[in-house]
Amino acid sequence: MMKIFLNKQNTLVRLVGVFIGIFLISLIYSSCVNGIYDNIKEFSTEEIVYPAAFDTCFGTIGYERVEIDLRKDGRIPASKITMGKAKKTVVVYDENTPDPKVIEIDSVCSYVNITGLTEPRLYRFNIYTEDEYGDRSIPQEISLIPYTSYDRDVLKLGILDPTVSVAPNALIMEWPTGLNTIMMEYHGLQYQYEDQSGESQHGIRSKEPRIYCGNLPAGQEMTFNMKYKVLPILDGGSKLLDTLEIEKPYIVQMPTPEQQFIPQELKILLANGINTFTTEAVKDITELTYPMNMTTFADLFFFPGVSYLNLTGKGLPGTLESLTYARNNEYSIVGGGAWQEFMMPVDQPSKIKGPESLQTLKDMLDAGQITHIKYIPKSMGLDFDRFLEPYVQSGVVELLTNDNPFFPDHVFVDPQFFANGTVQDNNWKMKLAYSGDFLPRGGLADIGKFNPQSDIVNGQAVDLHLEQLIQSDGENIYRGIVENYRPSFFFALPRQWRFDNARYPYLKFKMFIGCDKSLVSNVGGNKRNVYRAPWIRPMNRLWSFSQNSDYGQENWDSGRNESMTDDEIQNSWHEYTINMSNNDGGDNSNRRNRVYVVNIGHEDGVTWTYDANNQVVIYIADVRLCKTPND
Repeated sequence: MMKIFLNKQNTLVRLVGVFIGIFLISLIYSSCVNGIYDNIKEFSTEEIVYPAAFDTCFGTIGYERVEIDLRKDGRIPASKITMGKAKKTVVVYDENTPDPKVIEIDSVCSYVNITGLTEPRLYRFNIYTEDEYGDRSIPQEISLIPYTSYDRDVLKLGILDPTVSVAPNALIMEWPTGLNTIMMEYHGLQYQYEDQSGESQHGIRSKEPRIYCGNLPAGQEMTFNMKYKVLPILDGGSKLLDTLEIEKPYIVQMPTPEQQFIPQELKILLANGINTFTTEAVKDITELTYPMNMTTFADLFFFPGVSYLNLTGKGLPGTLESLTYARNNEYSIVGGGAWQEFMMPVDQPSKIKGPESLQTLKDMLDAGQITHIKYIPKSMGLDFDRFLEPYVQSGVVELLTNDNPFFPDHVFVDPQFFANGTVQDNNWKMKLAYSGDFLPRGGLADIGKFNPQSDIVNGQAVDLHLEQLIQSDGENIYRGIVENYRPSFFFALPRQWRFDNARYPYLKFKMFIGCDKSLVSNVGGNKRNVYRAPWIRPMNRLWSFSQNSDYGQENWDSGRNESMTDDEIQNSWHEYTINMSNNDGGDNSNRRNRVYVVNIGHEDGVTWTYDANNQVVIYIADVRLCKTPND
C-alpha cells in the first residue's frame, strides 16, 4: 500500500516539474520575443525600400561645365521616366572638402548639366536618385576635368594671325591656310576698328575669311579688335560642347603715304596719266579706265579715292597690242594705239579669261568705295559677267548695250589699223600714201604721205572735193597708185581683237578716182574698167598668216559693188556700204572678223602694164563702221 502511494507521489512530482519547466520555457520565450526588435523600433516603424539607381554614367566636357548622361536609352523627358520611388536627382562633388557641393533637382533626369566648374582640376561626381523621404540610391560615380579659362588662354595662342597686305590707307587680312587647326574648329569671326574719320567700322566673316579695310590713317598704328568663334578640339579628337568667342586684337603699323608701290598694270596706269606710284600722289584720283585686255585689278588697292571704273578702255592711248606683218620685203604694223567702239575681244565669250584679283574689286565694291562701273557685256568673259551680276542688280554697274549713247552711230577707222597688201601678195602692190599725221609709222616705208589740198595726178592738179567728205579736213584719206594688176591694201586688228559686226554691221567708205576716165575704161579688152569698183573681202586672217587666228580664215564674200560712172570720175566721191549683218561674230561662231581687204577691181583678169605717166590713182576716205546703212 505504502509502495503504491510512493509511486503516485513520485509521478505527481514529475508532472509538477514538467509544468514548471514548460512555464519557465514559455516565460523565457515570451521575454525573448517581446524584446528582439526593441533597438530597431527606436529608428523605424516599417520596412524600407530604397530608390532605384541610374543605370549608367558617362560625361562630356564643356566650357566650365560638364554634362553627365545617366541612362542607357539616352536623353528623355523627366515626365517619361519611371524609376520606382525615385523623385529627385542629387549631384554631390567636392564631397571630402570643407565646402562640398550638393545639387538637388526636383525630378529624375536622364542627364545633368553641372556649371560653375572654373578650376582646371579633376572633379569627382556622385549622382544619386532620392525618394520623398530623403533616401538615396546607390550612387553613380565619375571623375572629369572641365575646359576652363586656363585652356582658353592656351587656345588663344594657337589662333593664327592673318597674312596682311598693306597700303598706306588700306589693308587686307587673309588666312591662306584657313583657321582650322588640330586645336580648334573655326566657326566665324567679328572685327572692329576705327577709320581715319573716327568712325567705328565692324563686320562679320564666316567661311574663308577675308577682311578689306579702307580709309585708314597712313603712318599710324592700327588696332583691329578681333573676336574668333571657335570650337575647341580635345585630346582624342572629341569636340568641346561649347563654341567659344575668343578676343585677340591684331595690331598693324600702317605705311606712310610716301611709300612707293609696284604697279601691276604699268602701261594702263601710265595711259591714265599716272606717273608717280605712291598713295600720296594718287590719293585724289577718283576715276580709272581699264581696257578689256587688262590682266588684274590688284593696283586698285593703292587708290584710296577711286570710286568710278570705266572697263571699256575708251580713250586710253597705247594700250592695244600690236601686230607685225612682214613678207615680200614689205613691213606693216597694226594696232598699238587706243581701243575703238567697233572692237571686241576676238575670242568667243565662253573662252575669254577674265581679269585676276577680282577679290580686290569685290572688297572695294562691298565696302562702298567703288560706286559706279561702266562695262560692255561679255567683253571680259562670261565668268566676269556673272561676277558683276549682283552689282548690276544693285545699280552700281552700268551695262553699255548697243543702244547706249556711249556708242556713236558711226566710228571712223583709225589709221593704226592700216597695212600694205604686198605682205600678202606682190600682185597686190600699190604705191600708197596717207594724208594725215599718223602714217607712215617711224622706221617703216609701207606708205608715204600726200597733201590732199594740192595733189597732182599724171601732171594735172586734182580737186578732191573735200567738202563732199564727212571728214572734210582731208586728214584721213588713203591714196593708192595701181602698180600691179590686183591692187589691194587692208585694215586689220591685232589678233586679240575683232570687228563687232553685231553692234556695227555696216562698213562704209567713199572712193574717188583721180585719173582720167580713159585709164579706167575697157580699152581694147584690157578690162581696166573693173578698177572703177572696190571689192571688200572680210576674213579672220590673210592666207599667208595662219598664226593670226585661232578660228581659221572664214573668208566671206560680201558681193560685188557698183562701178563709178564717167561723170563721177574726178568729180565725185562715191559712197559704198558693205552689209555685214550676216557675219555678226555670234557667241559660238567661228567668224571672228579681224580683216577687211580693200581690193580695187575684183581681180577680174585685167591686162596690165604699169605706166608712170598714166597712173591709175584711187582715193579711199571716210572709212567707218556704222549702226545703220544711213549713218
